[in-house]
Amino acid sequence: MGNISFLTGTHVITTRSIDEAIYQLENTSVLFLNSWNQVPKDLGKAARTSGEAMVYLDHIVNEIMRSRDHLKSSSIYEGSLLKNLLDVHKGIALSPVTRIEQANIKAIGPGNGILPNQGSPITMEKLLNKIKHRRHDYANFRVGQNNEHIFIITVDKSNHRPDSIVEFIVHDFCAHCTSISAII
Repeated sequence: MGNISFLTGTHVITTRSIDEAIYQLENTSVLFLNSWNQVPKDLGKAARTSGEAMVYLDHIVNEIMRSRDHLKSSSIYEGSLLKNLLDVHKGIALSPVTRIEQANIKAIGPGNGILPNQGSPITMEKLLNKIKHRRHDYANFRVGQNNEHIFIITVDKSNHRPDSIVEFIVHDFCAHCTSISAII
């Protein structure tokens, strides 16, 4: 069946709005965790919800980045509420990394994703860019101590060399996106 990693599927689903996409991403995260945590694991349901979640995640990222770009092109981004919300730390990134470290994110097996070394906090804006430019073949997740869903992605530079490994808590990401959605 391969690596069952949250948000690495390729289903095509259309979403009507960013609020709907956030709602659906939260729901798929809960369904994914339920499928993963039950005994025995329901890998089929986990894989299906993972694929659906990717579409919602991409839609959210694209909508927020589009709003940011519009404000920048209108020269009203600096000092805006959107800039303030995008400057909040919402992920952790490790950089520089090697291709081997990136490949190990997948190789350690589903549910075992972790940064190979201590990372540094990154802003929501940087996290959105990392998500947008992630590698789809090297991703993983883990379930945190408080049952939080932590997604781990790998990112390459524009020259296809390894850039970073990033992790973020899906629920926190969704909550912050809800705050952003209210002002865009």
